[in-house]
Amino acid sequence: MKGGRLYYDMPIGILCLESLFPKPRGHMRNPLTYGFPTVTRVIRGVDIPRLLFNPTPDLLEPFIQAAKELEADGVQAITGSCGFMALFQKAVASAVSVPVLMSSLVQIPLIHTLHGPGCRIMHGEKAEIGVLTASSQALTPAHFANCATPMESVHIRGMEGNPEFWETIIEGKRHDFDMERLEAEIVGSAAAFAREKALDALVLECTDLSAFSAPIQRAINLPVYDINSLVEY
Repeated sequence: MKGGRLYYDMPIGILCLESLFPKPRGHMRNPLTYGFPTVTRVIRGVDIPRLLFNPTPDLLEPFIQAAKELEADGVQAITGSCGFMALFQKAVASAVSVPVLMSSLVQIPLIHTLHGPGCRIMHGEKAEIGVLTASSQALTPAHFANCATPMESVHIRGMEGNPEFWETIIEGKRHDFDMERLEAEIVGSAAAFAREKALDALVLECTDLSAFSAPIQRAINLPVYDINSLVEY
């Protein structure tokens, strides 16, 4: 065996935003979430509000540099702790040689292929892929374009109007949340989405929703895809 790497058993490197709210099991930054080791690299000075609501071009370079460092350290694939890192998918993937999956949105073309066009009719219309996001206002065609998916090919719903989620995860007003209240907001939003739109599957764009994928799936009885399903794949 040849040496020269920091890691030899680290298949996944995770680029992370600065955040102080809890990361329960099921969140990709919790080391108990996966059955294999991961290493995190926090991009200092970049938090959730900045990436979502002020994604200036100067944000890209720190992500590229961190990805290159993780690759040099020995990780075998690189992902991101926020679905809005989709903006950097093409640039980061071009900068390193290992696979890059910056957002759960990159699996939408595969999901479309798996489910097929018009495979179900619900409420008199063709069922589509749904995307549950932290903020529907912040999600743009550019995020989807970087993941090889037209934005108009999916239904989108945001978590706006859910105070437990918004005040802790998006605004960072406090660093503690009520897990039961948070789960109720997330599952309730997904259930309302499934009632309002003809969905064939649901993609959780926001990585902070992934810890609740199982109760979401039980509530809506549809396939649920998230960043964890992508990383596991």
